[in-house]
Amino acid sequence: MLFTWDTNNLCIVFRSWRVTSTWTLVLSLLAVMALTAGYEAVREASRRYELRVANKLSEMPRSTAQAEEQKGRLVKAALYGVQVFYSFFIM
Repeated sequence: MLFTWDTNNLCIVFRSWRVTSTWTLVLSLLAVMALTAGYEAVREASRRYELRVANKLSEMPRSTAQAEEQKGRLVKAALYGVQVFYSFFIM
């Protein structure tokens, strides 16, 4: 990660994503904002999924809830992995 004040020929994430003018700077800013909004959407989806699973498990008898709980853990782990990847990407 490199911090610079120079906006001429600035590389954002990939070699092909460069800021070469005011227009590309504005588009890059909007793209980064969209990526960040997407990250927040994934976080919110994860929270809602966890709440839905918790409510579903509380309504089930303990003997039948074990398989559903295992499935919920797998999905939560996958959502967590997506969140970590996304957060490192936008960092």
